[in-house]
Amino acid sequence: MQDTSDKKPVNCLITDLAYLSSPHARARTYDWDIQEFTAQSTDGKNHRIWVLNKEHVLQNIQYFLKEIQRGSHLFSRLIIITEDDSVTEDFKPLPADLIFLILPPTTPEKLLLQAIDNAFTLMNLEFENMRLQSRLMMSHQDVRRLTDVGQALATERDFGKLIELILNKARELVSADGGSIYLSEKPPGGGNPTHIRFMRSALMLDAHEFLLPINRNSIAGYVALTGARLMIDDVYKIPESEPYSFNPEFDKTHNYYTKSMMIIPMLNHHNEVIGVIQLINRKKNFFKNLTVEEMKGDEVTSFSEKDYELLAAMAGQAAVAIENNALIKEIESLFEGFVKASVTAIESRDPTTSGHSFRVADYSVTTAMFVDGLRDGIFEGIKFSRQQIRELRYASLLHDFGKVGVREHVLVKAKKLYPADQNLIEWRFAYIKKSFEADLLARKMDEIRLADPATWIMIDKKYEKLMSKGMKEIEEMFLAIMAANEPTVLEEGSFDFLKKIAEKSINVPGIGKIPFLKENELLNLSIRKGTLNLAERKEIESHVTHTYNFLVQIPWTKDLGNVPEIAHGHHEKLNGKGYPLGINAPQITVQTRIMTIADIYDALTAWD
Repeated sequence: MQDTSDKKPVNCLITDLAYLSSPHARARTYDWDIQEFTAQSTDGKNHRIWVLNKEHVLQNIQYFLKEIQRGSHLFSRLIIITEDDSVTEDFKPLPADLIFLILPPTTPEKLLLQAIDNAFTLMNLEFENMRLQSRLMMSHQDVRRLTDVGQALATERDFGKLIELILNKARELVSADGGSIYLSEKPPGGGNPTHIRFMRSALMLDAHEFLLPINRNSIAGYVALTGARLMIDDVYKIPESEPYSFNPEFDKTHNYYTKSMMIIPMLNHHNEVIGVIQLINRKKNFFKNLTVEEMKGDEVTSFSEKDYELLAAMAGQAAVAIENNALIKEIESLFEGFVKASVTAIESRDPTTSGHSFRVADYSVTTAMFVDGLRDGIFEGIKFSRQQIRELRYASLLHDFGKVGVREHVLVKAKKLYPADQNLIEWRFAYIKKSFEADLLARKMDEIRLADPATWIMIDKKYEKLMSKGMKEIEEMFLAIMAANEPTVLEEGSFDFLKKIAEKSINVPGIGKIPFLKENELLNLSIRKGTLNLAERKEIESHVTHTYNFLVQIPWTKDLGNVPEIAHGHHEKLNGKGYPLGINAPQITVQTRIMTIADIYDALTAWD
């Protein structure tokens, strides 16, 4: 307690009186009205003890109530001198904790001074407790703010928005007017980072990305190189002994004044610097827009150790978020590469469909985005999230992956007959021609040997006509077969002509009769639409099931979980006559419908 016995009372409401700490009185009845004692706490707060009689408490109760409204009662206590040793109803307007003691007038001076000293001790303890509670509350607020920042960083998937979020949250934490973020960048060939890339500024300036060498010359480069923090009170007063310096061109160009600065590295779990956070101009009032003159004045203060602790904690979270984001992008890039490689491998089995899956994916995504943007009409209620668009894209890219389970000769069958079967028919008809020619020549020679020489010319002309007619008929049959081999819709009559050809045969020595067209050849040539017979078409159609069985084996993330189902339905029809499930309109998703339309469109417009 600070003894003020040699001074006049700080605040005497009634009259000047001698302090109770006078060494002359031991035990006596006090005939004074009021005294005030003051003492200072460890952090400079003044505490007051008022010693006064009951009557003056009651006479000046409004004064004490005003003191309470000002908050002064937090650092003040009353010791009331009265014969009545209980708190009466008259004192009830005052807070109970304002009255420290009620003492009789005969209280010895030593005990009174001890009571005053105890009151000061109690107020010091109460004030220290309040200060600690305040610090604890602020710590809780800081933890809550950091937790909120961590949650925000953990949920942001867009890299550009993530960088902007990191910078804005960093500024809010330490009341910085502006700032920048730099990310470490490795050289194309790999190895340790050689530059940091400027990513974002928080001053709403038209700043483009640029590279800054990792060296000791620049402030950000120095932090990236050493991994050490920098806290600069005034960047224009950096000692010449420091290797780094501040470039004032930014301030000149943008009519700004940079004063205080805090720069800290973002470290990953390997303790490697993956970036730098640079904050400038700590403001007294974060929400106040400062003029250049105010920036030069006391509106801008230095960053504190507490600021560093908060920013360092957030920088750790930011580093984790950036690395997680980069890891997600790497995984997505890896998966994207796997998908593209798989599609390319499948389409390489059938060059005629090269690029089909990529085109279907582009058409599907474009259509979905167009539908999503409609504000009226029958599709106005159909909306797609980014995840649903990605689902549709991957389903479109992989919708024909099941063709890996289809035999290649069936997959690439361009005509109704396989090349080997067509070659066999070509050789057969070449043999038929030669056989017919040989047979006719033999008949001609036999007839000439028996005929009068005068008739030889006539016989020769006769057999020329027979040869021409026979060869023409054989050629017409062959051409009809080749025409029927093309993937067109044939008329019914064409099938009859093929049947008549199949009824013809040729005798092969040592083998016997061989039909012009074998049964399986006639069956394939009689295909009305396309090039596939029933068995082959079933095999081709099985690619949808193969696709689904393959896709369901992939442990898709939640946002891509519908890829197998979307791809599974791309050959279904609204009337239920599609395959493989035969489901109808209500069971076919909008994404599947979009992909089906894109698939059909590309098939109809393909060059082949």
